[in-house]
Amino acid sequence: MRFNKFLKTAAVMLILTSVLAVNVFADTAYKTITVDKNGDYIETQNAYNPVETIEKIGDEILSKPSDMAISGDRLYIADTGNHRIVVSTLNGDLISVIGSDVLKEPVGVFIAGNGEILVADSSAQAVFAFGTDGTLIKNYEKPDSFLYGKDETFIPLKVACDSNDNLYISCKGNSNGIVQLSRSTGEFLGYFGANEVKVSLWDKFLDAIFTEEQKSQLQQTIPASISNLTVDSDGIVYTMTNIETEQVIRKLNMSANDMLTTNISFPSPSDLAVGNIGNIYAATSNGYILEFNSEGDLLFIFGGFDDGSQRIGLFSTISAISVTDDGRLYVLDDTAGQIQTFEPTEFTENVHTSLYLYQEGKYLESKEPWEQVLLMNNLFDYAHKGIAESYYMEENYASAMEHFELSNDKEGVSKAFTELRNAVIRKNIFIILGVAVVIFGGAYLLVMLSKKTKVLAPAGGYVRKITSRKTVKEVLFLFKIPKNPMDAYYGIKRENKVSVLSATILYGIFVIIYLADKYLRGYIFSSVNVGQYSVLKDAAVIIGIFVLLILCHYLICSITEGEASLKNVYCGIIYSLMPYLLLRPVMIVLTHFLTTSEVFILNFFNVVIYACSIALLVVMVSELNNYKAAETVKCIFWTLFAFFVAIVVLFILYVMCKQTAEFISQIWSEVMYRVQG
Repeated sequence: MRFNKFLKTAAVMLILTSVLAVNVFADTAYKTITVDKNGDYIETQNAYNPVETIEKIGDEILSKPSDMAISGDRLYIADTGNHRIVVSTLNGDLISVIGSDVLKEPVGVFIAGNGEILVADSSAQAVFAFGTDGTLIKNYEKPDSFLYGKDETFIPLKVACDSNDNLYISCKGNSNGIVQLSRSTGEFLGYFGANEVKVSLWDKFLDAIFTEEQKSQLQQTIPASISNLTVDSDGIVYTMTNIETEQVIRKLNMSANDMLTTNISFPSPSDLAVGNIGNIYAATSNGYILEFNSEGDLLFIFGGFDDGSQRIGLFSTISAISVTDDGRLYVLDDTAGQIQTFEPTEFTENVHTSLYLYQEGKYLESKEPWEQVLLMNNLFDYAHKGIAESYYMEENYASAMEHFELSNDKEGVSKAFTELRNAVIRKNIFIILGVAVVIFGGAYLLVMLSKKTKVLAPAGGYVRKITSRKTVKEVLFLFKIPKNPMDAYYGIKRENKVSVLSATILYGIFVIIYLADKYLRGYIFSSVNVGQYSVLKDAAVIIGIFVLLILCHYLICSITEGEASLKNVYCGIIYSLMPYLLLRPVMIVLTHFLTTSEVFILNFFNVVIYACSIALLVVMVSELNNYKAAETVKCIFWTLFAFFVAIVVLFILYVMCKQTAEFISQIWSEVMYRVQG
């Protein structure tokens, strides 16, 4: 299960807004969403059940808490409004209060491997390190290195560290990336993992032609600052950017390269946490929780916005999320000043067990728990991918292909098909060679025999009789196009070698081939999801394109004093598409036998089809209209321009007609309502 790509913001917003307080299960105020193999959002059983709400820490009331961290059996809360760090048990019993005399606005907290408590304080513009007993050990302020930037501010938002003396700090408004310091000395080590900026072709063009003064007057494109971060036990850095980007969450290795295979994007991100199997939890400020696997594939969406009902599992706003070693979630609602806890269901426990084994490469061991997942929910398509890998390891390639297809993993299908195809070839190599020898040898002997005895004369006569028929002969004129295009187009224009009927037959064949190319390709190379067929619509669209193109070209030819008649244009265009008509069926057949590693064969066919078709169309325009080179180019340009203008006009007319129909329908409904009333 992959994002088509990764999560589209509009689709996620649609799902999130539809989740509001829906009673799907008797004990929850929300429903759980997952993604199927086609990238569609579907409902699944509960992934997590709400357990309890911690409204107070002992007798202490939280005020605008911003962040939270879990270490062992202790919970550390950045109680921002009260200028302190509150330490409690996982059940909410108060243990201690830290930093009341030092902290001003603690907004981030992280627990180091040695137990030190790291706190990001935005008002103090510093990061503080406290010992396990709450004593202040060290503070980190703005680096004095010129590499940091003299005018760059230091307003820490979140802090984390690894086991290699690296301290990572995300700072408000700092577009250079994460501030990396030496934890032991406080030395500035540089910036790490800055967000990328995508530069459009237009920006590149302006950069190439503008002077430095002109460039300075343009709006500068700078990367978004990183708003949140965490570090897992392996030293991998996870970042979050709280604006709409193509990748809200990134998983960075020591070289700052993103390790996620899919882009993670969703609206209103607020915090993230990492589970003990590498699964990523993300929270949105409007009350939703998302879980991804270690590669970035979405597993679950749950939670929801509390509209005042104060039901457990719903939130006013979420400022932080943390997870225990056993997978229990703690979610901090900063508006309500409380913490809600969730525990994974049996279904989710099976998913996590399967994921752990799968990610460790223990595919055979993961088969049984994946099967348990499917027994509980046969629509959870990601399980099929794990089972497919198990079958692949068992060398049961046919079953592996079946389950890879159920998970929409085309790379997996290709991998299993390669092995299955090789196994079939190895097993039947002598039969295959024997059949090839019989076919080619028999054909050769038959040809040689026919030359001496004319045994094929009756069959040849029958073929000549068929091909001599007028319509068949006109259709077969297609094969004369590549031999000598100029003579062929002269024959179309002056000698009536083809007719409207033969051209119409070829247009019909083109439409059939186009539909077959879209819907009958091999699974590995198909771009259409199973069941998503719109044959009549596709046929109408391609026919409409041909009609519009023919009319536009004829009108331009008439205006530019071209000699081509409407019949010439109608016939010439389809006969120029001879490479498509002949080679595309071969490609369709090949898609059932090739794998992704052999896609270069299909790419070669595409290059030949498009290059030859374009060349023939150019020659057609020139020969049918008796144009010179410049006139030919001019005619083609204006034809394409007229075609796109016509498309725009038709679209505007469609929108206007649709709006008019809706207006009339509304008036009619109002009239009927008043009449019945």
